[in-house]
Amino acid sequence: MTTTLVLAGAAALVAAFDPATTWWFPSCPFHALTGWLCPLCGSLRAVHALLQGSPAAALTFNPLTIAGLGAWLVARQRTTAFLFSARGISLLAAFGLLRNL
Repeated sequence: MTTTLVLAGAAALVAAFDPATTWWFPSCPFHALTGWLCPLCGSLRAVHALLQGSPAAALTFNPLTIAGLGAWLVARQRTTAFLFSARGISLLAAFGLLRNL
């Protein structure tokens, strides 16, 4: 119950405030240090766009986050296990490398 309330509150904040223009949303420390986009850069903007009803915009911000969120909603346990496996970490690393080329 508590986890559901926290997720609902976080979703309400991301839906109500645009992370691209709101100063109190955290910025990516990896991007600040290196100038490269990490695999999760754009995730807050993607979730905001999705909650605002713009799935096409959400996919442009971070397609991996949107696909992962959809998979997690369908099969939470399998998706979580995949993300913390060697294949999941390899997927994140490959996506992070390819989005910076």
